[in-house]
Amino acid sequence: MNSVAEKLQAAFGRFQARDLAGAARLCGEVLKDAPRHPEALHLLGVVRLAGGNADEAASLIRQALEGNPRDAAMLENLGVAQFVLRNFIAAENLFRDALVQGALHGQLYMRLGMALASQGKLADAVAALREAAVRSPDIPDVHLNLGNILAERGEAEEALACFERVLAQQPRHPAAHFNIGSVHRSAGRLEAAEASFSRALVLAPNDADTHNNLGLVYERQGQPDKAASCYRQALALKPDHIHALSNLGNVLRELGLLEEAAASCEKALALRPDFSDALVNLGNVRAVQSRPEEAQALYERALLIHPANADALRNLGALLRAQGRMKEALVCYRKGLEANPGQAELHHDLGTALRDSGDIDAAIAAYQKAITIDPLAVHTYYNLAETLKVPGRFDEAIAQYERALALKPDYTRALNGLVYLRQHVCDWNGIDLLWERLRLGGIGKLGSGVSPLSVLYMPFSAAEQLACSREWARSNLGPLIAARSGLRMDAPPRTPHARLRIGYLSWDFHQHATSYLVAELFELHDRNRFEVFAYSYGPDDSSAIRARIRDGFEHFTDVAGESFIEIAQRIRRDGIDVLVDLKGYTLGSRPQILALQPAPIQVNWLGFPGSMGTECVDYILADPFIIPEGAERHYAEKVVRLPDCYQVNDRKREISAVTPSREECGLPAAGVVFCSFNQTAKILPDVFARWMRILKAVPGSVLWLLETNRWASANLRRAATEQGVAAERLVFATRKPLPEHLARYRIADLSLDTYPYTSHTTASDALWAGCPLVTRAGETFASRVAGSILINAGMRELVTDSAAGWERKVLELATAPGKLANLRQTLDRTRDTLPLFDTPRLVRNLESAYVDMFHAYLAAGRT
Repeated sequence: MNSVAEKLQAAFGRFQARDLAGAARLCGEVLKDAPRHPEALHLLGVVRLAGGNADEAASLIRQALEGNPRDAAMLENLGVAQFVLRNFIAAENLFRDALVQGALHGQLYMRLGMALASQGKLADAVAALREAAVRSPDIPDVHLNLGNILAERGEAEEALACFERVLAQQPRHPAAHFNIGSVHRSAGRLEAAEASFSRALVLAPNDADTHNNLGLVYERQGQPDKAASCYRQALALKPDHIHALSNLGNVLRELGLLEEAAASCEKALALRPDFSDALVNLGNVRAVQSRPEEAQALYERALLIHPANADALRNLGALLRAQGRMKEALVCYRKGLEANPGQAELHHDLGTALRDSGDIDAAIAAYQKAITIDPLAVHTYYNLAETLKVPGRFDEAIAQYERALALKPDYTRALNGLVYLRQHVCDWNGIDLLWERLRLGGIGKLGSGVSPLSVLYMPFSAAEQLACSREWARSNLGPLIAARSGLRMDAPPRTPHARLRIGYLSWDFHQHATSYLVAELFELHDRNRFEVFAYSYGPDDSSAIRARIRDGFEHFTDVAGESFIEIAQRIRRDGIDVLVDLKGYTLGSRPQILALQPAPIQVNWLGFPGSMGTECVDYILADPFIIPEGAERHYAEKVVRLPDCYQVNDRKREISAVTPSREECGLPAAGVVFCSFNQTAKILPDVFARWMRILKAVPGSVLWLLETNRWASANLRRAATEQGVAAERLVFATRKPLPEHLARYRIADLSLDTYPYTSHTTASDALWAGCPLVTRAGETFASRVAGSILINAGMRELVTDSAAGWERKVLELATAPGKLANLRQTLDRTRDTLPLFDTPRLVRNLESAYVDMFHAYLAAGRT
C-alpha cells in the first residue's frame, strides 16, 4: 500500500469504521510526502471534525480548498465546521456555494436550513428544509429538523406531521417521540405529552432532558410530587442539568419545601449565574419566604439579562402589586406585553392591576383579551366577573361566574361570587342549595377564597363567619405579616407624646354612608388630650361631606396614590398610638396596611360588622348587646364594649324641610306604607315571604323599597306576584341626596328590617327621621346591630328574637295606628336625649376606650 490513492482509500475506510486515529495516521503519511495534497487535507479535516476539533478541521479544509476551490464536498464540510463553531453566516454562505457547484442533495439543503434557522431566518429555513424533504424523503433527520423549526414558528400541526414521518421510518426514534411530547406540552395537551415523553423514555431511559420535560408536564397537571421525582431523576443522570435544578426548585416551592427549593435554584445559578429561569424561580421562593427585597433584586437581575422576560416581569409585577405599588406593577405588565402580546397570564395580571388602580373599563378589556387567548382559564372568568360587578353590570358578571363554574364546578371563589351577586339581583332560584354547596365546599377551608363580607349576607353562623375571615386573612394578609421584618419599615416612635395620637384609616371619606355617621365624631375629639389624624385612600369627590371631614381633623392626609408600605411608613413616622380601621373587609378596603403593623394598637370599628380574623388587629369595638358576654369566642380580636351603642351618629345630619307627598313618591294616598331602604342583597327569600304575608294581612298596604338595580326590581315584583301579592304593591324609590332621602321617612309608617344582615346606617336614618323599625336579633354581629340601635333609642320592645315574633310585632303595630303614632311621637320628643344620638357621650366613651387600650399596652411592657 504504497500509492497515495491506496492510502487515502484505506484512510477513508478507517474513518467509516470510526477508527479516527487510524484514519488520521494514514492521512498524515500522505501529507508528509505531499503537504498540500487537497484530498488528504480534506479527509483529515473531516476526521478532526468527527473527533470534535472543529477549529483544526476548518483550517485543514480551508487549505484543501486552496487546491480545489470549487469542490462542493469541501465547501459543504467547511460549512459544517463553521456551523459547529457557531459561525452561522459563514456556514450559510459555504452551503450556498456548495449548491452552486452542483451538490443538490437533500442533506445539504437540510444543513442550509439549520444555518438559516440559527440566524433566526425561520421562513427561509423552512423553505430549505422542505426542499431537503423533497430531495431526501428517506432521511429522518430532515423531517425531524423541519418539524422543530415549524414548531418554533407555532405551526404545531405541520410539525407533528413531520415527526410522524420520522416515526413511520423509524418507530423507535426517541427524539421524534420527545419532540411530539414538546409540541403537545406547548399546546396544553398534557395527557398526549405525557404519553409521548413516556415512550421516549422507554427507548432512551437515560435521557435527562426527557425526564425534565416529563416533569414539566406533571407540574402543569398539578402533580408536584411526580414532577419533583422526574427532576431528581434527570439530575441523577446529569447533575449539572441547570433546567432540572431550576425546575426542581420551582416545584419544591409549591410543595412548601422552601429551603430545599432555594438550594436547588442556587445550584443552577452557581453553574450559570446568568440563567434567567433560576433567577426568577429563586425570586419566587424569596417572595414566598417573605423576603420581598431579595425577590425584587433577583427579578431585576433576570431582566438585566433578558429585558423582555415575561416570567420575570409578571412576577415582579405581582410582587409590587402585593405591596400596593400599582403604578410600578402596571409598568411591568405593559413591558411584558410589548414583547409577549400573546401571553394570556400577562393580560390577566394587567387587568387585576388596572382594577386595583380603579381603571375598570381598561381592566375589563384586559381580561377579555386574556380570555380570547386562553378561553379555558377559569380564574380570568372569575376576575372578569368581579370587575364587571363594580360598575353594576350584574347580568354580565353572573354569566362570567357561571362560565368559570362550568369549567371548574368546585371553584369556590366563583361560587361565592355567583351566590352573592344572585342575592343582589334577588334571583333566589335554588339559592338554598347554593348556600349549602358553599357551606360544604368553602367556608373557612384552606385556599377557598370566600369573601368575609359576602358571608355576612348569607345564613351562616358566627363560627362560620370567623372561620371565613381567618382563612381570608391567612391567604391575603399572611404574606405581608410574615414580610414585616424583611421590609424596610421605619421603626415606630418610642417617645411618649403629649397627647395620645389617634389615626383613622378609611376609603369612605367621601359621599358614603360611613362618612355621614362619623363626621361629627372628628369635630368633637378632645384636642387637649388627643391628636387626631386621618389617612384617606379613597376618592376625593369634592363633596361637602368630604370637605367637612377634612376640616374636622387636625391632620388629614390623602394617601390614595401611595402603596401599602408607603402608607404604613407614613403612619409610623406620624407616631400613631391607636390606629382605627373603619373599613374591615368592605368595598375599597386596604387591610394590607394593618398587616404591616404601622401602629402599636390597631382597632376594627364600624365599617365591618364582624371579626377580621387576624393577629394584626388587636381590638374590635362593640357594645353589650351586639357582642354579649360569652360570645367573644367568635372574634379573633379582644372585645371592647362601649357602654351604649357602638354606632356613632351625626347630630348635624340634615333632613330636608320639604316633605314629599305620597303621590310624588308613587305611593297610594291611603293605607299603611311599610319601607325597607336596605341593599337588595340583604333581602333573603324567607324575609321577603314574611313581608308578603304582612301585605296580604294588611289590606291596602304597600312596601316601599330602594331601587338598587333593575334586575332586583323585576325579580322582586315577579316574586310578589308568585306569592299572591300584586306587583304594584311594591313601590321603588329612586336614589336622592341624603336630606331628601331622610325626608321620605316622614311619609312611611313602619320600617321593616332584613335578616340576618340587619339595618345599620339605614336603622339610625329611619329613627333620626322619626320612623320606627322592627328588627330580629340573631347570633352574628350583623344580625344584632339594629337591635342595639333600637335599644339605645329607647325602643327595646321593637327587638324580637325569632322570625315569628318579628312578624307578630309588625302586624300588631300595623293594625294599631295609635301605637305607631305614639312611637313616632316618642321619637320626635326624645330624639335629642337618646344615647343613640348623644354624640358627645359616645366620643367620651370612645376616647376612654382608646386610653384604656394604650394603658394596657404600656402595662404589658410592649415597646
